[in-house]
Amino acid sequence: MSKIRLSILTAGLTAAAILFNGAGAGVEAASAAPAARAVNQIHDSLSIKEQAQKWAEELSAQERYKTWRNAEIHVSPMGPGLHSWLVELTQSDKTIVGYIVIYATEEGGFQLGEYGIGAYPLFNEQALKLSLLQLELQPHSIKAERLYGDPLHAAWRITSKQAAAVYYTDAISGEGLPIEKDEEWESEQKQLTAENSRYGLTETDSKLKETFGLMASFNPYGRMPWLTKKPLVINEGDYSSIFQNIHSNKEIRYTTESYKGKARQVWSVVGYDIWEGDQVYLALDSDEEGADRRYLPIELLVQEGQFYP
Repeated sequence: MSKIRLSILTAGLTAAAILFNGAGAGVEAASAAPAARAVNQIHDSLSIKEQAQKWAEELSAQERYKTWRNAEIHVSPMGPGLHSWLVELTQSDKTIVGYIVIYATEEGGFQLGEYGIGAYPLFNEQALKLSLLQLELQPHSIKAERLYGDPLHAAWRITSKQAAAVYYTDAISGEGLPIEKDEEWESEQKQLTAENSRYGLTETDSKLKETFGLMASFNPYGRMPWLTKKPLVINEGDYSSIFQNIHSNKEIRYTTESYKGKARQVWSVVGYDIWEGDQVYLALDSDEEGADRRYLPIELLVQEGQFYP
């Protein structure tokens, strides 16, 4: 297997903020808080790089992740106090082909938060440009900060010198979120913390045990069964009803509401990966193209939303 080249873009757990000016985008890193520095003593840049390489190489051995082979890995801290990192995989021409999100655990290890394929992963520049266009904001003197609660709550926080306002937009689509004040985001995050919503693989040497061949991508909004039907019944730890529909090539849609019911997210469910230890990640598409696919922990999805056949 070809080794995946690695580079670290920023060291330490710092506030990741992007400032736009006439010359282009640069990265501004604020000083790490004491708690973040303590985490860094355990999770140094070398150990993060090594863990990213392990998971990336395990995935790249599968045909569906073949574009990851010989890819270069870039690791950057997700944001202030988040104890997590965004790993982007790029080809030699700088084209992004996938991403991984890694969390730090309290025990000093790592957790595989989510991963995905495609050119437009979490916090991609195109989504941010779309956000600025929709908000009618000029790119110069714009500060955009990464905010990440869990895979279902990832956002850009955008501030501007020209407008005494704060804007929140989705970290993948760039669409505006129904948040008008920082307190609303903070309230949502407190709820996530109370629910302990960080799930994912913690066995750092785990191998992929099973990967189910993907269904054809389909439009998640082609039907809206959540308006007329009851969701699948899923008992704790029993995901057989989901697997049976996927194996039968039947369309399943996953939907969740957030921000006090003001926003609904919908995805097509098209496959899954099972790792050793029976950790399941479901493959979700946001459109019928399937160009940018996310793999999220099934426990999180069951807790936060519902599945409709």
